[in-house]
Amino acid sequence: MISPGIYRGWVVLGIAVLLFMTQKGIEGAWGTTILCFQQDEDFPQSTLALLGAPLSVFLAFKLSLSNLIYMALFKYGQLSLRQFTALGVSLMVLGLFLTSFADSPQFVAVSFGILSGSGIGVLTVCTYIVIALWFPWSHRFHVFSTSVLSAMDPLGITVVNAVVANMCADPSLGWRWAFRLFAAVFSSMGSLLLAVFGNPPIVSSEQQEAMPNEKSPNIQKPPWSVRSKVVTHGIWSIAMCCKGIAYFIPMVILPKHLIDLGYKEADAVKVISVFGTVGAIGQAFASLVGDYVKGYIMVVNLVAATVLTVNNIIAAYSTSLTAVYVYCAVSGFFLGPYLAGYYAVNNEIMDGENIYTLFLTMRLSKGVGATVGPYLAGHIRDVTGSYHAVFLSIASCFGVFVLATFLLIFNKKWRYLKS
Repeated sequence: MISPGIYRGWVVLGIAVLLFMTQKGIEGAWGTTILCFQQDEDFPQSTLALLGAPLSVFLAFKLSLSNLIYMALFKYGQLSLRQFTALGVSLMVLGLFLTSFADSPQFVAVSFGILSGSGIGVLTVCTYIVIALWFPWSHRFHVFSTSVLSAMDPLGITVVNAVVANMCADPSLGWRWAFRLFAAVFSSMGSLLLAVFGNPPIVSSEQQEAMPNEKSPNIQKPPWSVRSKVVTHGIWSIAMCCKGIAYFIPMVILPKHLIDLGYKEADAVKVISVFGTVGAIGQAFASLVGDYVKGYIMVVNLVAATVLTVNNIIAAYSTSLTAVYVYCAVSGFFLGPYLAGYYAVNNEIMDGENIYTLFLTMRLSKGVGATVGPYLAGHIRDVTGSYHAVFLSIASCFGVFVLATFLLIFNKKWRYLKS
């Protein structure tokens, strides 16, 4: 039992952070896991595209298809948020455990991709909703609470990547025991989350969306027409699809990219560690200052995307190890604003309206991009023999995100002028 003196919302948030960190670490260490697969006799002559396919399936179910599962179960199954949490944790653990017995990329695509992807996707949706109920937009820590959920993700990538690499190098352990370890850890933390879950305050979507986002509540804004809603959701879906492609590829390609350049696997582990460590710092900083920039989160995302566009263009023509470290440091830090505004930014796009539909649009579209990204990157590498074109593709995707975000900001300012 949790003492009544403890604000249960913070306890739930803390455990959820650890769960998300573990999951993100497993996902972000996939590049190192691929290297382990290539050394396994059960994966003979598998191409990089085929070995990257399970991650694509995982991201498809985590970010896109799990939303449909959640909506179907919510509408017809009448499950509570706690029951959704139990379902998500169970599927994630089952998928990780079955993956440890895989003997082909296809097996991994089903166990890790479909089962674990569906589990963590359902868990993510209900967790964000629960935290948003504990900390609504009017709460002084809304941006912090909804962004800190993934603040430790980069650190999780660093830790899990090192664990996978070390266990893979030990003949008595290997990657199979690594997945069994992850299943045990996730099961323990998931059980703890269920034990302290409690009952979050119930606030309807209409009440949440009626909460003012602006400092000047007397401004009468014109109503959103059906056409404007469709256009806004369309632009946002394009932006998030491109973000999904650009965000997930670097963590997958960096280990193999360094080996292609002639460096050692140990260098790849260190590079990912820099990416994860600086990323954790960047997101922690963005989370801490997020509530001070309410109303300007979209602008912050636009600036960050511009920097990342330039960074990836430079990376396409850089081959030194120092340049790769700089690339990881810059990418890790400036991805922070994206993650910090992951949920809160939906309050800004339409002035607090249609928050949940925009959130689901974000996840669906990001999932499409994340699904295409790893497989496309592996295919480009198989065809061209390098990742030069992949970095330019990442830069192009961030460029499209910049344009789409600018259009949404311009549309919002135009509505203010008309009001």
